[in-house]
Amino acid sequence: MKHPIRRRAMLAAFLALRSLIRWLPLSVAQACGRLLGYLGYALLGPYRRLTLAHLHLALGPRASRATCARVARGVFVNLAKSFLEWLVMDRLSPEALRRRVDVYGVHYLREALANGRGVIALSAHFGNWELLAMTLAGLGFQGGVLARRLRYPEFEPFLVGMRARKGVTTYARGSVKEVARLLRENRIIGMMPDQDLDSLEGVFVDFFDRPAYTPVGPAALSLMTGAMILPCFLVRDGRRFRLVIEEPVTVARRGDRAKDLVAITDAWSRVVESYIRRYPDHWVWMHRRWKTQPSVPSTKHQALSTQLSVPRVPQAAVSSFLFTLTAYCLVLSAVLGCAKSSPPSPPQATAASSTTPSTEAPQRMDRFTMVGYSPAGAKEWDLEGHGAVAEGAVVTIQQPHAIGYDRERTSDITASLAHVDQQTHYIRLEHEVTIHTSDGLWVMAPQLYWLSDRDEMQTDEPVRIETDHMLIRGRGAVAHAQVKTAIVERDIELVLNPSDGEAVGAPPAHVTITCEGPLVFEYEKGIATFHTNVHVNDHQGDLYSDTLIAYVDQKTHTIRYADAIGRVRIVQGPHTAHGDHAVYEPALAKVTLLGSPYLVLYPEDSQPAVAPHPPTVEATPRPPSEPQQVAVTVP
Repeated sequence: MKHPIRRRAMLAAFLALRSLIRWLPLSVAQACGRLLGYLGYALLGPYRRLTLAHLHLALGPRASRATCARVARGVFVNLAKSFLEWLVMDRLSPEALRRRVDVYGVHYLREALANGRGVIALSAHFGNWELLAMTLAGLGFQGGVLARRLRYPEFEPFLVGMRARKGVTTYARGSVKEVARLLRENRIIGMMPDQDLDSLEGVFVDFFDRPAYTPVGPAALSLMTGAMILPCFLVRDGRRFRLVIEEPVTVARRGDRAKDLVAITDAWSRVVESYIRRYPDHWVWMHRRWKTQPSVPSTKHQALSTQLSVPRVPQAAVSSFLFTLTAYCLVLSAVLGCAKSSPPSPPQATAASSTTPSTEAPQRMDRFTMVGYSPAGAKEWDLEGHGAVAEGAVVTIQQPHAIGYDRERTSDITASLAHVDQQTHYIRLEHEVTIHTSDGLWVMAPQLYWLSDRDEMQTDEPVRIETDHMLIRGRGAVAHAQVKTAIVERDIELVLNPSDGEAVGAPPAHVTITCEGPLVFEYEKGIATFHTNVHVNDHQGDLYSDTLIAYVDQKTHTIRYADAIGRVRIVQGPHTAHGDHAVYEPALAKVTLLGSPYLVLYPEDSQPAVAPHPPTVEATPRPPSEPQQVAVTVP
């Protein structure tokens, strides 16, 4: 063992830090983690330079140096927070952890387990990934995680023991028989195959437009056992967390194992990339993701150079500063966990080659650019891609990236492929289509038609619209290209937090609104209108109506109030109130009935009694020309 005295000193520093942090409230540990992250960003120069180099490489010239620096600081802060959270989470009960995590998409997991072949819960070194497995265990799901040994084995007992105390079993890399048995028992195995591990079987798939050596383990296990692959991600949401379970990765299998491995690996890798693009400060950018490169450059991928030299972190210099920073640096190295002694350098971005027209059909191009202008001559949008094939009037673009320009905001649009009809200017975007506006709105769909002459986008596929405090799911949508208005056609579900003042440890205050559709969402006005069999559910009751018009606060993206119109019914426990019109104020947990309200009470003998004006509800007398009001305040 090299430097045994130094390693014993680092272990002692870690144990001392653990004893200090362990009993802190989680919010205090998170605040300390933020400070420690800033400190790590300032002092761990080699890792900072590596992170910045990878960000510039992946995000391209559109990301300014200031943007990359901001994201890089966030990366260090996220890792430091996660590190200190692990120390605190070790003493918290599964119930206490569960109260801090809001879970979405758990029905995908239950549906996959209903097949009886187990589930591969695929994630990445993203957010607080250890909390992801603990949350699933706290929900009653059984299984474990597949993990490799850390560079520093002295710290292995801490991570393995922390998982075990929360009901998560750790399986060593290479435990194929144990993992296959786990899946045959219809349990869950968690995997994080988002790193370049040249010691494992892998294939090259595109990751941020560059070939990345990616393990085929999840795809091989899925082919061998029939287990579904479900991408799962733990996203930070202030002092809380969101666990998002995506729908299963589905790929049409060709019966050729080699091709199927590549197709499945490419499919889940694109899901991982989509989350990293949305939350770039959640991922470990200091990992050498493009370390291994194809030995022979192809026409599709030019060889990536490795001229940037990044030396190893000088441990003596770090150890001499603060033992907290030493422990953080140590855990950082353990998390990155490469067996080699010094981190190779990141690849340098290569200049794009110029377009090379060919007389042959189809015509292949290294770069494609398309620009749209308004009748007044103002630039409205541009579209570009790396690699394109023109066949007649249709150009197929690889990795398209479009930007829509507006006086109020800009919109970034990405996808895996774009098919452009140069005669009609209609564009079909395919695979992980994502729209991100400068004011924080995300729209995602598997496929999208962009009708540039109408300034409109359409899809008949499942669609997802998300902000910091709101999530809309549905099927089929028509939207203005700048997402000023959107119509989600059917199967609507909206989830949001009605209040920013939620106390730590309090039960989630989420409001869920469902309807058959359509939902007309006027984003700029902050008005969402739900049609047909509307159901509002929060933790204190249910409201039903024909139509619901919700008015959303533009700053907090929370509902200020909503008008329920037509056959209004309010259900709270055994009591039901009816009316023609109601005003719903979620932050106050209050519903005011208008029109001709009445209340249905169910006494203890379970025989319903109908009282037009029950004594338990105060009705304010009004002139005949004005509607009667009844305020039903949820205690």
